[in-house]
Amino acid sequence: MGSWPIPAEEETGPERRKERRSEAAPLHLSCLLLVTDEHGTILGIDLLMDGVQESAGRGSGTENLVPRAYALLCHSMACPMGSGDPRKPRQLTVGDAQLHRELESLVPRLGVKLAKTPMRTWGPRPGFTFASLRARTCHVCHRHSFEVKLTPCPQCNAVLYCGEACLRADWRRCPDDVSHRFWCPRLAAFMERAGELATLPFTYTAEVTSETFNKEAFLASRGLTRGYWTQISMLIPGPGTPRHPRGSTPFLSLLLNGDPYQLLQGYGPALMPPVPLEPPRCLFGSWQDYYSWRGLSLDSPMAVLLTYPLTVYYVITHLVPQSFPELNIQNKQSLKIHVVEAGKEFDLVMVFWELLVLLPHVALELQFVGDGLPPESDQQHFTLQRDGPEVSVRPGSGVSARLSCGTKEKGSRRDLQIKVSARPYHLLQGPKPDLVIGFNSGFGLKDTWLSSLPRLQSLRVPAFFTESSEYGCVMDDQTMAVATGGGTSPPQPNPFRSPFRLRAADNCMPWYCNAFIFHLVYKPPQGSGARTAPGPGAPAPTPAAPPAPARRRRGEKKPGRGARRRR
Repeated sequence: MGSWPIPAEEETGPERRKERRSEAAPLHLSCLLLVTDEHGTILGIDLLMDGVQESAGRGSGTENLVPRAYALLCHSMACPMGSGDPRKPRQLTVGDAQLHRELESLVPRLGVKLAKTPMRTWGPRPGFTFASLRARTCHVCHRHSFEVKLTPCPQCNAVLYCGEACLRADWRRCPDDVSHRFWCPRLAAFMERAGELATLPFTYTAEVTSETFNKEAFLASRGLTRGYWTQISMLIPGPGTPRHPRGSTPFLSLLLNGDPYQLLQGYGPALMPPVPLEPPRCLFGSWQDYYSWRGLSLDSPMAVLLTYPLTVYYVITHLVPQSFPELNIQNKQSLKIHVVEAGKEFDLVMVFWELLVLLPHVALELQFVGDGLPPESDQQHFTLQRDGPEVSVRPGSGVSARLSCGTKEKGSRRDLQIKVSARPYHLLQGPKPDLVIGFNSGFGLKDTWLSSLPRLQSLRVPAFFTESSEYGCVMDDQTMAVATGGGTSPPQPNPFRSPFRLRAADNCMPWYCNAFIFHLVYKPPQGSGARTAPGPGAPAPTPAAPPAPARRRRGEKKPGRGARRRR
């Protein structure tokens, strides 16, 4: 068992404390209690919030921890965190000297031996982080890896089971298309792509693509614990960290000296170099090409955040011209793009400013749509515009507005308009977009897709989506077929995928943010010549030529509209 105090934010005066607690801000911990086994697996946790046990800590005031620590120990023995059978340790070691003395008379009542001395070598260190490795579970019975030993299927090496019984049950599951017998060869093929997905040019590739990748330790070791980096970790912005309030333009107050990359920085040197003075002279198709032009070191982790704008760039410059050449998208001076189900992407909205750097002569409008967006952000509209190496921002009022900085000549740099619609896509009203994009879509994971996909079918606009695995792409294709009768294109690896490997709970498949890209294949409209006929049918009868209309005699009435309509 370990405990240590966590310093709260330094403020003076009861008014400031009362005001702070009334705000919608992260709670401040004054002390953290943990019960773990000898391997470090957490069996119980208790958080003492600031103001609840303000005297908690080492030395004086530790007696307030004793009832909470004793209760937590009892609960951890009866109901270990993450389920499992009740257990009682042979010996208990406490990491706090004062708490150790206070528990000496209580722990023997539980039949547990207390170590003679506290474990003085244990405690928080400057680099302390919780491991981001999730406990694995059996695919069938969902028992955890700290309860039983999990092994992958011997044939596909993808799905985890606790034993032969669960493997046989999954193999014989009905209907057949949900059984492991059906999926095993397909999952084996997905597993063969692991090496290809892990082929990235970064110096840290081997670490971040490993199955045992510890994301929190990686971020902490590089000082990436603030700004947008908290969006991809278990951390939350701490006191004093710049955070944009929901329901307002998310970064107007954060653009100090026109720096659009402030939220992309960590604690340390600047991660983004100055914007190149000259626009790109060629199209980038890999992280290595982009990093070289942008002046980024291959040791930079910025690809984790820039995967979103670079994926949009790749769709515009490579995939749309390949799949929809008739649109001539590369010669358009303005593009209207809908970003569908965009909750997390809007929280990272400033990363899309990089599109102005990559496509400086295109006026872009990004409309973020989804019911996961905060309702207060609905109908927000603001414009970003490049002023040399800096960026200026102007909030809009729901209508298109340019910055009043003079007229633009032909070939001058364009701007980026951001709009927000906090509603499902099928309820969105407005002009038809040029392009629709969705990130890590998961059609089968949200019911609103069953209405949004038919809406896209009716618009018939190019719609590209990313997925974190090939398995997700297969499920998306099935959902598209059920919702519209259409399908999806064969998925292809995204060269601008995130380098961080994601860890699944019940399988070992390689998952990466924005790993694969596909586009929707719409069902041909009824009566369209594009629809493939099942076979040669009988020729349709050729109607006889209509007789020449006879001259109307004098006094004969002209047939009315109703007659013509009936005829």
